Amino acid sequence: MAREFKGKTFNDPIHHKMKLHPLLVRIINTPEFDRLRNIKQLGGAYYVYPGASNNRFEHSIGVAYLAGKLVNELKKTFRGLTGTDILCVEIAGLCHDLEIGTRSAPGGI
Repeated sequence: MAREFKGKTFNDPIHHKMKLHPLLVRIINTPEFDRLRNIKQLGGAYYVYPGASNNRFEHSIGVAYLAGKLVNELKKTFRGLTGTDILCVEIAGLCHDLEIGTRSAPGGI
């Protein structure tokens, strides 16, 4: 019998239903990650396309999802990859922008 999915599914206009591991959801639900909602990523393009929306929050969730898909494909060739390896890559994708807007990184436009 297949294990029941215990994570969370995020709806995305490009990738549709993105299923994320429960640990990723716990990270997403932290104040440190939530502040990424206010860091815009479009720069001046927002003035040309005011209906466009892309912030570091949305971007980071998408990176985590795509990183997981990539490593799952690599697992077909590199059989030594484990579920823990995949989760670590997803976490890295999710957290890669957490320093944006702090003293450690310029910008955050």
